Amino acid sequence: MGIFDRSFNPDMEKLELEHDITGLIKALKKGNKKNRALAARALGRFKEEKVFQALTGALEDEDPDVRWNSATSLGKIGTVDATPFLLKTLRDEKWYVRQHAAESLGEIGDESALLPLLNSLNDKKIRNNVAIALGHLGDNRAVDQLMESLNDDDFSFRSAVEEALGMIGDEKAIPALIEALKDDNVSVRRHAAGALGKIGDERAIKPLLAAMDDEKWYVRLQVEEAIQELNERLKKE
Repeated sequence: MGIFDRSFNPDMEKLELEHDITGLIKALKKGNKKNRALAARALGRFKEEKVFQALTGALEDEDPDVRWNSATSLGKIGTVDATPFLLKTLRDEKWYVRQHAAESLGEIGDESALLPLLNSLNDKKIRNNVAIALGHLGDNRAVDQLMESLNDDDFSFRSAVEEALGMIGDEKAIPALIEALKDDNVSVRRHAAGALGKIGDERAIKPLLAAMDDEKWYVRLQVEEAIQELNERLKKE
């Protein structure tokens, strides 16, 4: 649809308050770029088929704000039918559109997204978000590649990877996470502790107790919480 077809200029707040799905879809298709983006965001509250069709179509909109809002709304709706459309959007020219597509793929949790997300760990613009999306997927097949990423120079990426490993919960990651408790970066140490608490393996108890002497109080706080979480998990076994 060309720009000359987009003359619909409704009261967007009213459409959203009244849950006017028909009006929101019309705004998504025929509004100016601001209203199209607002409509794309608002439609994430509804799980009707016509909403799904409109949002997947809007992933092809010429405006990137419309595309990323559409991707986000599809993640909120959560249907696996959105996966192939979001996988295509994972190759969008705009990094922030790719970022939201990755996040939504994680929220949906379709295992068919695993390999494309693993490949996207090479995309430095969005790889932190990709790591977290892999954590949401919870697939153990991602663990080996995530563990390799713990050697990356970027501390924020290493931290995201640790968070993902904690979410997946595979005990294979325990030794690498224990080693990360001694990382030079405070964020990496903190996330390593959090991940160890989530996984709940008794091998982490002594290293976590040793980490209670960390120089940073917020690392010590995370370590304390991790020990409590780990103990609670072990009691349930």
